[in-house]
Amino acid sequence: MFSIVTLTILTVGGCRRGQWRPEESGLRVWDVRPFAPKERCVKIFQGNVHNFEKNLLRCSWSPDGSKIAAGSADRFVYVWDTTSRRILYKLAGHAGSINEVAFHPDEPIILSASSDKRLYMGEIQ
Repeated sequence: MFSIVTLTILTVGGCRRGQWRPEESGLRVWDVRPFAPKERCVKIFQGNVHNFEKNLLRCSWSPDGSKIAAGSADRFVYVWDTTSRRILYKLAGHAGSINEVAFHPDEPIILSASSDKRLYMGEIQ
């Protein structure tokens, strides 16, 4: 039986009293197990460009869980180290929003798909 232990959510900056708060934006990992600790937000990944037009759109975990990547409306793919939460790569090349990112199951390769109707594949370490 398969069970979900973590859930990754792309969050949009909070609006408090009508003010845009991009520092509250980013990619968050949540513990969704029953009876988990009260604070369920496990990790927050930040450092991407973010405003009301440049949201993170899609994320993907590497097969070994050491990296997480997210495609963005700013035409970049961001790749974070899951331990240090540091951005390892900010991959450019697309002319449109990146709607999908995926890691190869066996090789250190990442694929991105964009609204520019192109697929890019690249090797990462």
